[in-house]
Amino acid sequence: MSFKSIATLAFTVGLCSGSAFADEPIPVMASFSILGDLVKQVGKDHVAVQTLVGPNGDAHTYEPSPQDAIKMSKAKLFVVNGLGFEGWMERLVSASHYKGKVVTASNGITPREFTAEEAAKEEAEEAHEHHDE
Repeated sequence: MSFKSIATLAFTVGLCSGSAFADEPIPVMASFSILGDLVKQVGKDHVAVQTLVGPNGDAHTYEPSPQDAIKMSKAKLFVVNGLGFEGWMERLVSASHYKGKVVTASNGITPREFTAEEAAKEEAEEAHEHHDE
């Protein structure tokens, strides 16, 4: 997560709480468990974090459920990776009628591009993983 995204997250948590001593934690949804853990570290007791994709899930292939849309509608902040990682995210936000702030963790980060050799190796590894399933 970039410094800019962490600063945005911290600022948003402060705005959502109304003060540094809000009575109730802010309901936050994170797209996957690693971001959820990061949000918990930044927001401490001021956030109540839920994640859509758990520790053993695959955020690339995740398919949101109607229950996920209900959870989303109750959140005030949604933290996502960006860079096309959550291809399902826009559909979920629309279906849930989510009205809160979306913080994109990859904002301000220049992604590293695979070389042709790295891309071929990645594709071969993924094909092998799918073959083993």
